[in-house]
Amino acid sequence: MLTVFLRATLIYVILLVIMRLMGKRQLGQLQPFELVITLLIAELACIPMAETAIPVSYGLIPIFTLFVLHLFITKISARFIGFRRLLNGKPAVIINNGEIDYKVMKKLDMTTNDLMEGLRNSGYFSPEDVAYAILETNGQLSVMPSAKTAPLTAKTMNVEPASQTLPYTVISEGKLLTGNMKLLKMSDGQLNAVLRENKLDVNDVLLLMLDENGSGFIQSKVGSPISININLGEQ
Repeated sequence: MLTVFLRATLIYVILLVIMRLMGKRQLGQLQPFELVITLLIAELACIPMAETAIPVSYGLIPIFTLFVLHLFITKISARFIGFRRLLNGKPAVIINNGEIDYKVMKKLDMTTNDLMEGLRNSGYFSPEDVAYAILETNGQLSVMPSAKTAPLTAKTMNVEPASQTLPYTVISEGKLLTGNMKLLKMSDGQLNAVLRENKLDVNDVLLLMLDENGSGFIQSKVGSPISININLGEQ
């Protein structure tokens, strides 16, 4: 029993390291060759994990081989466009200038149900609302809305937008993130003042976020979010 536990732990740790080194893609974002390698690695890991009579090296060596193969293919595909297209294919325009291209759909063995599901996942419930829809090589559908349904932006309204800054989490589920406070140049006194003003303790806060301009919100574990504004850097 102990042997099985140690073998499973070792294989798990090695797989975790290898998958992290392979990148942060989610399963739905994998290219075809990445999906194949992932499935093979999973199958190879099960063999020595379940069969104690099989040496662990019989599973780990093929796994490392596939990892090296993955790195090699990734480097080659990044350097040569033709090889990348051969390996992954190329994006296909399903809706072109508001019109569904049935020939492309037929070539891809794609049904209208598949198209509607992809559009709904992108937030559009009718092809009439879409100017262009592109099926990416990872199977995701990228959608450009038509002019009549496109959301208003500062550019379309011809106004100068306010500068954007990155928001930081200061308190998360009652835990104070002092590293982010330092990045924001937020003092303990400023934090305590915000908490006193809203009659809260750190443990009562579900989420407190601030951007570099000092704008943000605070939400208690049993309340509604409250907008806050702090002059960061001032003591």
